[in-house]
Amino acid sequence: MVGLMKLIHFWSLVLIGCLSIASGQQTGVPTLSFEKLKSGDFSRRSTRLGLLQVVTGRAEIDEAHGSQGRKCLHLFGGKETTVTMRINTGDLHEVRFQAERWTARKPFVFLVEAQINGKWRTIEDASTKVKVGGFKTLVRAPVPEGMRLLRLRCSSPENTGILIDQLQLIPNTPMKCSSLKASQPVLPCLVGNRVNPILRVDLEWTGIIEPLEVRSITIDLAGTSDLDGFDTVSLMRGPKSLEWRDPENALGAMFGTAQKVRPGKITFAGQWTVGEGPDHLWISVTPKADVDIDGRVDGGLVSLTLASGEQLKPTVSHPPNSQRLGIALRNKNSDEVPTYRIPGLVTSNAGTLLCVYDQRHEGWRDLPGDIDVGLSRSTDGGRSWEPMRTILDMGNDPAFSYDGVGDPAILVDRKTGTIWVAASWHHGALGWNGSGPGFEPHETGQLMLVRSDDDGINWSAPINITRQVKDSRWCFLLQGPGRGITMQDGTLVFPAQYQLDAEHGREPRSTVLWSKDHGTTWHLGHEARSNTTEAAVVELETGRLMLNMRDNRGRKPPGWRAVSTSKNLGATWVTHKPSVELLKEPVCMASLIHVGRELTGKADGQLLFSNPAVGRAPRRRLTLQLSLDMGQTWSQKNALLLDEGGSAGYSCLTMIDAHTIGIVYECSRSHLAFQRIALDEIKSQHR
Repeated sequence: MVGLMKLIHFWSLVLIGCLSIASGQQTGVPTLSFEKLKSGDFSRRSTRLGLLQVVTGRAEIDEAHGSQGRKCLHLFGGKETTVTMRINTGDLHEVRFQAERWTARKPFVFLVEAQINGKWRTIEDASTKVKVGGFKTLVRAPVPEGMRLLRLRCSSPENTGILIDQLQLIPNTPMKCSSLKASQPVLPCLVGNRVNPILRVDLEWTGIIEPLEVRSITIDLAGTSDLDGFDTVSLMRGPKSLEWRDPENALGAMFGTAQKVRPGKITFAGQWTVGEGPDHLWISVTPKADVDIDGRVDGGLVSLTLASGEQLKPTVSHPPNSQRLGIALRNKNSDEVPTYRIPGLVTSNAGTLLCVYDQRHEGWRDLPGDIDVGLSRSTDGGRSWEPMRTILDMGNDPAFSYDGVGDPAILVDRKTGTIWVAASWHHGALGWNGSGPGFEPHETGQLMLVRSDDDGINWSAPINITRQVKDSRWCFLLQGPGRGITMQDGTLVFPAQYQLDAEHGREPRSTVLWSKDHGTTWHLGHEARSNTTEAAVVELETGRLMLNMRDNRGRKPPGWRAVSTSKNLGATWVTHKPSVELLKEPVCMASLIHVGRELTGKADGQLLFSNPAVGRAPRRRLTLQLSLDMGQTWSQKNALLLDEGGSAGYSCLTMIDAHTIGIVYECSRSHLAFQRIALDEIKSQHR
């Protein structure tokens, strides 16, 4: 009975034709599934596509293994299971369906057959093609002229067989473009990137005969603020969603050749014989090094011209968006380092932007590993950046896991101008899971500081403060990461985190690390909330700290940021009730700054917050939000989306000047991207 239900569900999806099937199945074609059919064995069933009948063996509608939903057709095999379907439709080109082999044992035979003039003929032998598990195989069988009876035949070890789902009967119709749409995903356009996708064209080709050929595609870049700031524009085929871990190679072959950016229409000439199903084209631009990164780039699709001379035009040529510019501050293999992560960003008293980050010499691997702390410095508001400096390198001996040091946090002492950077050093295979109780480098991760007294040009030798602040019973103590603050009274504060001992499950806690003597001695607050880690800190009213924390409770989504406040440097904390379940969190680091404190040292109540604003993994939609009332209210509806793509998701904010926000974040288009945002732009979201 289960086999019958699978078969009925399978053919009902063909009938209703409501699903868009990946991996080669055609949209807009009636698709037979089994979701609405009763589970269990069957012998025959009438459908709008024809009569379905079990001739030999056993078949069922399986209620637990559908490729799209819960159900599918199961042919149990054995000596032989045979199911036929009498086709009532007209001229057909092909039969398609998803298949999963229900055993790895042999022998296994699976044939798709057609009856022509009373004789059976094999139109597809899929015996060696169908894979075990996961509906990984798309079976395609050509339909001979005159076929009215289809047969599926399976022989296999007893009670094994094959699962079938999403069956389609592809009509023998001429190809046409059934859908042509242009859309503009929110992605940063970055100086330093060769490929910057700014517009996606989605096409749907239906029909199978008389294939079409695209000969030219015409676009324009109307709406771009400064065309002279761009070098070339390209047209590339690619996936609908771009892979963020290797953004330069996310797109496929170019259509035609790259063109010089110019006003008016730009036409790409080429030859592209299209196939059925969905296709995606991307317009990509290459900005010049001196482009104004406060500007925007925009583009639109004018038309596609076929070999027949027919012009295809989208319903909307210019979607209502434009791309924000920025700088690819760190990319894969910049300075021969394969991966950069974990940004921290501040503006010094002299107005210099200082960005710290992990240089990960072993790829994406976290600590412990071959990691050093790098710094990039800009004296013109982030429009250009000096060559990278390595400011913290604890060694290069593979016997000690290269003495990796990373996850940096950076802080400006507003009274003295000194720049402090805190980082975690691992002398051997320690890391988050290997660090243990004690104080010594071979026992536990070390909390290290370096300082600069000349605006980030030169840096001190490492300063180890582990014994000053760590409880010997804890497994681990480390900083933020991200950035710290100077309170109005001159107290320096870093966000921090620690792990309890193994008896308490190594559960983490967020807190603050502070100094009242400009970094000579340091002290640690108590826990703000259990099972929290990476945090961001601001001073609200004088003497009152807000700690905004990554909360591991979000590993069972939905996730939210945890927020607590303290009036005594973390000796005690209270939950900030207005923030409960207010800021979405996919369990990730985030950034928080108090605008007035950043600019003048005085409170103005304006808080800026950045993170991937989704409640569950994967991390995506890097978003900037504003609160005008010290975090009492936040409105995601009025948030500013910077990057909708997937990424590692860490970010750090600073105020460049009274009018401009600076942000460095792990983005979908580079390892670390820098952008300038007008404060008035996000304020306008609240009006």
